[in-house]
Amino acid sequence: MTFDITIQIINYNTKKYLEKCLEGVINDLENFNINYKINILDNNSNDDLSDLEKKFMENNKISFYFSKQNLGFGKGHNYLAKKNDAKYILIVNPDVDFIEENTIKRLFERISADSKIKVIGPKLVTDKGTAQVLDHGELTGFLAWIALNSGDSYWKNRNGICEVAWVSGAFFLIEFEIFNRLGGFDENFFLYKEEEDLCLRIRKSSGKIVYDPNVAVLHYGSVVAKKDDYQQKSVEYFLEKHFRKKVSYKFFRFLYQIIKKCKNLIAK
Repeated sequence: MTFDITIQIINYNTKKYLEKCLEGVINDLENFNINYKINILDNNSNDDLSDLEKKFMENNKISFYFSKQNLGFGKGHNYLAKKNDAKYILIVNPDVDFIEENTIKRLFERISADSKIKVIGPKLVTDKGTAQVLDHGELTGFLAWIALNSGDSYWKNRNGICEVAWVSGAFFLIEFEIFNRLGGFDENFFLYKEEEDLCLRIRKSSGKIVYDPNVAVLHYGSVVAKKDDYQQKSVEYFLEKHFRKKVSYKFFRFLYQIIKKCKNLIAK
């Protein structure tokens, strides 16, 4: 069976968020007449999900999978993506709360209305209601141009729908065909930067990445692992893969570092 959308959630010691997130997905889709499936992978965590399995056992739209090792973010989602055929995949972090009605519906209708859009993401907000910095990376403008050519990202608060360089993997709706054609996430990233890498490859294949701040979800963030444990390794691999072989890389990297230092001094 081909589904309109499959929702993928990876759990790694995030059970206290998972149940609420799962209920949020189900409630959000209640009035949306599409054929969907929810797949959950426990990434060899210390959580006992048997009570959740029992709670949702009569819901044939939900399946639980268990890995004997921690596959990481990208490899875990690649694993789930092979479980069902679907037009679109929605990746949802367990530490996401639904705070508006028809969240998935609005994003789904936007992406399915334009065949050039391959990925779409909402605005992520903190538990204080403020915009979460780096829920997307800017694509246009002078600072964005410098940042992107240095392998970095530039963020600014947006109020309207726009084309961007990438959107956060915390809530990431992607066309299955291009996900499958490009081989999904690069599994050399264990955690962090996977969505930036995939979005970059999609843009290179002429696909559009769209950010829709008219749709908002709450994202707690950094509940799975400490950034320091994985981020630097992911950054190094990302730069080596896409930028360090370019002649102009060092110039743009140097220039953007100066700009960031100047902005920090002004902020003080």
